[in-house]
Amino acid sequence: MKPIGSNRSFSLLSALIILISSTLLAVWSLTNTIGLRNALLALGAITALLLLRQYSKIPTANISQGNFQQSILRFLPIILSICMLAWVIMHYLLFTQEPGQQFKELTSTWLRVLEALLIGAATGIALQQHPRRAQFLWFGILCSFAYLLSHYLVAYSHSGQLFMPNYYFTSPFGNKINTVLMGGIFISAVCGSSAAALLHNRPQYAWPIYCFWVLGTFLILFAFTTIIDTRNGVGVGIILLASWAFFIGISKLVRQIRLGKLDWKVGLATLIPALLIILFVQQHLSINRGWNHFIDDVSVAIKIDEVPHWQDVKKYGYPKTDNGEQVYPNNYERAAWATAGIRSLIQNPLGYGMLEHSLGKVIRQSFPEAMIRSSHSAWIDLGLAFGFPGLILTLGALLSTIVIALKTQSENRLVAIWIAADLLLTFTIAEVSSKHTIEILFFCIALLNTMLLAPKNERAVH
Repeated sequence: MKPIGSNRSFSLLSALIILISSTLLAVWSLTNTIGLRNALLALGAITALLLLRQYSKIPTANISQGNFQQSILRFLPIILSICMLAWVIMHYLLFTQEPGQQFKELTSTWLRVLEALLIGAATGIALQQHPRRAQFLWFGILCSFAYLLSHYLVAYSHSGQLFMPNYYFTSPFGNKINTVLMGGIFISAVCGSSAAALLHNRPQYAWPIYCFWVLGTFLILFAFTTIIDTRNGVGVGIILLASWAFFIGISKLVRQIRLGKLDWKVGLATLIPALLIILFVQQHLSINRGWNHFIDDVSVAIKIDEVPHWQDVKKYGYPKTDNGEQVYPNNYERAAWATAGIRSLIQNPLGYGMLEHSLGKVIRQSFPEAMIRSSHSAWIDLGLAFGFPGLILTLGALLSTIVIALKTQSENRLVAIWIAADLLLTFTIAEVSSKHTIEILFFCIALLNTMLLAPKNERAVH
């Protein structure tokens, strides 16, 4: 077997899988692209199987029992993801309540999840020793936001309004949360890539890449604050950029204190993102009033038994806070739905069996008048769909990715940590637990897992 670097077919397959993944990330969350997505997933799965087959033939050193166990642990995120697929099948065979609908979801969404897992694993292997190639993936995401911007500018030219409250319904992403999911992945990838480059100068990037990062982040923040107006997006963006600035600033400062030399560039590196955050937060607060009475709204929302308005706001309207003011609808509904979802999960520990509308099915057992379909928290919805086993397996896959990244010396470790943390956060505050969003989640888990793997032998490094 030739070394990986001289294997031409392996290189061609690697280039193809990166291209497919980049295109998938560009269209995965866009409306009216299901046919293209299915074609890319099918082609990508075949390419991934061929690439993984070649990768498996790369010779390895003799493995002791201890090393074998360690090798298994390095694949833990993918192993847990496969266990999740097995649990979905087992749930259908043993606990299904709507076999027809669950089988339909099993042969559509979960089949695509399997394809996404294969593609993510193969893409991670292709990027394993070449972190700079990952920029092609993030470029795919940026293309979707460039399309969003062009679409928005056309709408702006017709309306003459910079801020259009209902634009997100007709935007290429179709809703707010698709924008948050893909924008968060891009920003977290930029945070991880730039942190690795600035702190360790490894890998090295040319200046156009830094411009690409800055312009892309600026465009996504503009989308969060003005084009789509999403508090979730603004919150995620602030947390990601603030953590980046804090990490860079502290790391640089500690290093320079040890060397006894201070550099003004450290302050500049933290000042720029801080100014960006202030600028976009100010813009967002001038548009969105939802933050004004957030605590008061939540305190009313969690009283789901005493205050029944959340079950059907068209029938009951919106309640008032202790100050006599009407709650902000978005705050009240999300907090009340999450509270009802958590209670329902405790009462149904094995889940209902479907990714879509499990909350609506389960909640009516206790609240017959409830008209809700989602808790607006993907982890709660996923738990209601496949119970605590499904929640533990999926969360375990994501958390184990962070643990592996913390222990490895891979050049991709900071990218993996930031993206995994972003997914944990986004899936906590947003309704992204069905259809293409669950495919993206498992794609990222497999991608990050294999990106962190060490080469099979020394020959695979070159």
